[in-house]
Amino acid sequence: MSIAETCPQCGWTFDIEALQANACKKCRSALLITSVAYLEKFDRPAIQKYVARNSEVLKRDTEDQDALLSMGLCYLRLGVYEIAEKFLGRLIEAHPEAASGYYYKAIGCLRGRRPRVQTLNTIRGAEQLLLTAMTLEPDNGRYDIVLAAIRQDYYLMNGLRVPDTSPAELVEGAQNKHLDFNEIAQGLALMNIPESSFSAASFAKQP
Repeated sequence: MSIAETCPQCGWTFDIEALQANACKKCRSALLITSVAYLEKFDRPAIQKYVARNSEVLKRDTEDQDALLSMGLCYLRLGVYEIAEKFLGRLIEAHPEAASGYYYKAIGCLRGRRPRVQTLNTIRGAEQLLLTAMTLEPDNGRYDIVLAAIRQDYYLMNGLRVPDTSPAELVEGAQNKHLDFNEIAQGLALMNIPESSFSAASFAKQP
């Protein structure tokens, strides 16, 4: 990434060690936003600092992978879903091998509304994006869990036939994969799914 050499939050000039740790040594903020979990404690003005920084990066390189992902995540967190989808779409187009683009676009296409109130076309679109992410990064269980949450909330809660693979099977399979529990909690929150309504909510609460 052709990243600027100062922290987007405090302006500290970082070194290679800080970049490798993805943390500013002065304010401890993430230097690169690669997960919505990094934005959990930031308010709108702080998130807009990341937007401003990555906008500058994209002026120099319109296909910068880290900057496109960061912009998509920032706008997703801000609830500006159309712009989030635009950047995530650009990420997928420029870097089709990047599973995160498909994952976050699947969450973003729900526009902050629960799966149960979506149209079937929207749900199928989200499912296909998640299945693609699972193919690209098969050892990451977050895709399985989010797909399970969507299928449970849409199909089961609406009394519809659940496609293969079932939510229970997806959750079981995810237990043998890498799981970022905070990331899972953030994914559920972005889809407006209460943890109490999803049988895999315990994943998001583990240490």
